[in-house]
Amino acid sequence: MWFNQEKKKKMEFVQSFVPTSKAQLLQVAMYFSGGDTKKAQEFFDFYNKNLNLPDFEPVAPTWKENTANAVNGIIAWLKENQDTLAQGYSFIQSVVANRGILPSVATAAEETVEALPEINGELNG
Repeated sequence: MWFNQEKKKKMEFVQSFVPTSKAQLLQVAMYFSGGDTKKAQEFFDFYNKNLNLPDFEPVAPTWKENTANAVNGIIAWLKENQDTLAQGYSFIQSVVANRGILPSVATAAEETVEALPEINGELNG
């Protein structure tokens, strides 16, 4: 009875196993074959024939490399969008300079302003 449980656990592991390298696959094959190299080679060949795996686990990038990649990405984005950012900055600067009136409205208001007519010889205003 315990033999069936052990076999069932092994089969569940094999079914859910997703290898990430040939070295890892070979280690699992050796474990499941109980050290029998012929069975391990058959297991390895069966699983490896249609997989394109690297020989060893890829090394995860360090914190410094991740940070450098992120900073380089931000700098590249800023270089690509510098014209848009400059236009946005000048737009905000003109809004602040015109005290909240949008630039197109401010120039239109300046063009339509006329001198006030005199009332009884005095300027109104």
